[in-house]
Amino acid sequence: MRVRRSHDPIIAVLALTIALASCSKDPDVQAREYLASADKYADSKQYEAAIIEYRNAIKVRPDLAEAHYRLAKVYETSGDPVNAYSSYARAADLEPTNMDAQLKAGALLIAGGEYDMARRRAELAVRADAQNPSAHILLGNALAGLNETSRAIEQMEQAIALDPSYAPAWSALGAARFVGGRREKAGEAFRKAVDLSPASVEPYLALANYQWATGEQTAAEKTLARALAVDGSSPAVHRALALFYIVSKRFAEAEPHFKALVDEPGGVLALADYYTGVGRNDDAISLLQTLVDDPKHPESKAARLRLAAADYQAGRKQQAYALVDAVIKENPTYADARIAKARMLLLDGGELTEAEEHARKAVESDRTSAAAHYTLGLVALRERDTAAAEKAFREVLRLNPRAGAAQLQLARLQLARGDAAAALSAAEQAARQLPNDQEAAVLVSRSLRAQGDLPRAERELNARIEKTPDAAPLHLELGELLLQRGRAPEARQSFERALQLDPSLHQAKVGLVTVDVAERDLEAAAKRIADWRARAPEDRRLIVLAARVDLVSGRAADAERALRELVSNDASQLDAYDLLGQLYLSQGLADRAIAEYKVLAERSNQPAGALTMIGMIYEARGDRDAARKQYEALLADSPRSGVAANNLAWIYAESNRADEAIRLATIAQEELRGRAEPEDTLGWAYYHKGLTGHAIGAFERAIVRSPRNPLYYYHLGLAHAKAGNTDKAHDAFRQALEIKADFAGADDARARLAGGGTN
Repeated sequence: MRVRRSHDPIIAVLALTIALASCSKDPDVQAREYLASADKYADSKQYEAAIIEYRNAIKVRPDLAEAHYRLAKVYETSGDPVNAYSSYARAADLEPTNMDAQLKAGALLIAGGEYDMARRRAELAVRADAQNPSAHILLGNALAGLNETSRAIEQMEQAIALDPSYAPAWSALGAARFVGGRREKAGEAFRKAVDLSPASVEPYLALANYQWATGEQTAAEKTLARALAVDGSSPAVHRALALFYIVSKRFAEAEPHFKALVDEPGGVLALADYYTGVGRNDDAISLLQTLVDDPKHPESKAARLRLAAADYQAGRKQQAYALVDAVIKENPTYADARIAKARMLLLDGGELTEAEEHARKAVESDRTSAAAHYTLGLVALRERDTAAAEKAFREVLRLNPRAGAAQLQLARLQLARGDAAAALSAAEQAARQLPNDQEAAVLVSRSLRAQGDLPRAERELNARIEKTPDAAPLHLELGELLLQRGRAPEARQSFERALQLDPSLHQAKVGLVTVDVAERDLEAAAKRIADWRARAPEDRRLIVLAARVDLVSGRAADAERALRELVSNDASQLDAYDLLGQLYLSQGLADRAIAEYKVLAERSNQPAGALTMIGMIYEARGDRDAARKQYEALLADSPRSGVAANNLAWIYAESNRADEAIRLATIAQEELRGRAEPEDTLGWAYYHKGLTGHAIGAFERAIVRSPRNPLYYYHLGLAHAKAGNTDKAHDAFRQALEIKADFAGADDARARLAGGGTN
């Protein structure tokens, strides 16, 4: 049966008419309609909808500078600096007279550490309007970032000459002077900016930042309070005060400022993070749940990740992993979810391959994410790939030059490989970014000590201690420095202060005992250790420390008895083995010791310690073949015996059995986690295998764990020499000789330095 379709031609004509009308609509009219719609969304803070409409306008009119400019402002307001820069740059390119777009693009480049690109953008702005003070300020900031401080100051001064009453120019001049080391002059410029513009919060913020950076915390707080009086609703002021109180550990005073930011992008998350940080987990979870319950909220995904973090911290790890996995499944390219998964795996000591996969996918999803690159660097550290770790941390700093945590990681790596100058530079930058961080201050001191500049190291430490007198790590570092300078009584005071502040600080105890021994007050040393052991009977490190004092005091039998008991109960105590080996060698009692250890092994439920000691005694008296057989027999029964695996790996490495040595050294590395010896052994195995890059990495890790052992620097020098890195080899040999002039290998190190060669 045929269906009647009498109306079809009319419908078709109507549809065609509508289509033709649509096609013939003026693109300018369409673009303006999209812009009007986008503006309404932007005014009501519906940023995602506004972005869609602005993009629609650009699709119709790709050359419409105004659309790119307005889109950039929405991106910037919603916290997307990468897309904001792209849109500002496009707007400026399409409309060179739009000075604001040009300046905003340059400012975002500076915020991202792209100083050279910012300089080029600033030069365009100066050429477009040479009388614009802001253009000169932008150029000055870019030059300051490129360490061209003299030229930077010239640009700031030119901006001031164009308009002496322009407060931002004075603030920028202060910043350039500060970077150039002219701190007093910098302060004058910051204060001048405030005088010129007392009704604007920006000069106050710049002055407060300067005061904070120079340690004038009371003055900084007063300046921020003045800024708040000027504009009590300023998000920038509330952010600054919230950060100030958090860093000052005045947590309760930070809360009102976090609450003032809840209507800003990221404000709810920041308040939730604050609650988590002060232990108010229920408040944090309740707040985050409001975002999770609104799946369309732009911060809903981030809130779910924070809830996962709360579950993880509360021990609900399975639930935490499930939450993160669900976010990843829904959003495979969401970098923050990948980062969260990788960090959890690292904390759990889980599968490094999986952690690395998530970290790499995070980087692939967002190559501008400093957090993603930092996580990749953490994975590389766990994998003991120092070259990859350093590369990742450098990328973090390229993306965010103010990332103090990455600077700290770089400083540690550089100090470990003996590059004291680079370590000092990184540590100083970290200290500038993290002015209250104790580890940064300690790294600055250690880098100076490595360079031999002990007076400056002492000045830096004393200045930091004056500002933070209750920082135990600073007093510990000062004690070690004073001991190095031969000032034992002063070192004692520093170690005692460190222990008062942190009674669990073992290195401070070692320092005090070292001072007692240096002053030949062995009775005081023994009494100290006895008191500590009474308070912490489970601390086996104190047994080794007591044995050292016994040996110095001539009580060899007491030392032997304590050390034998220790290694019988804990086969991982390398320091105890080392002391026992020295004791038996000095007494010439190797055969007797071997017999006794055999009996001990037969009677013990944990014979690995005694059996390992037998192998070490064989080694000590030069019977390497007997030592090898001993270790092989032990590992056949107990394949995870770390000390035996470490020592047998060394023997194999020197017997052309490098592959087996690498396998055993890896076992030792896992079983003796955190110790320097297995890293050195692994490096030695790689060295004999011809894998010099791997060897260098392993020796550098050994140095990180034991920076005062000359043998590790010597081995590092040999590896660099084999790789053809002559300068680095010589640096390592010099460092070894500076630490100790008569270590095993010292003559060879001197010969290599004197000969100018490395082979």
